[in-house]
Amino acid sequence: MSTGTRMVGDLLPRGWSFGLDHARTRLGCCHYHQKKITCSTYLIAYLADDEVEQVILHEIAHGLVGAEAGHGKVWQRQAAALGYTGGRTIDVPEARLSARWLGVCPMGHEILRHRRPARKAYCGACARRGVRGRVTWQDRGGDLLARG
Repeated sequence: MSTGTRMVGDLLPRGWSFGLDHARTRLGCCHYHQKKITCSTYLIAYLADDEVEQVILHEIAHGLVGAEAGHGKVWQRQAAALGYTGGRTIDVPEARLSARWLGVCPMGHEILRHRRPARKAYCGACARRGVRGRVTWQDRGGDLLARG
């Protein structure tokens, strides 16, 4: 994939590699200790090529400035210099649609999880109103969107 006339491989920091992973809740990740940038095989399939390029540029900027920079000013300047035009996140509704576990509180608020909840959970929306609404979980099964 290219960014204008540059190849993404040319933009990676020296000694870094690029790969794909099986993440269901995030598009890209900068693994600082492994010196590797990965993108979700599952979620990038829902994006246009220019959006995938933006995800990769976002992560390359993290690799160039280091973990300490977060999404602060230093990271923002580096990302802009690479040609990144987005914000901190990109919403991919398919990430929520594939969540296997559906939690519902007594007030009807819904919470989605990809992994089976291991502990009791209480609704954050209810807590902000001073109510302690315990969440009950339902397994939505294996027939969800693009399960794999």
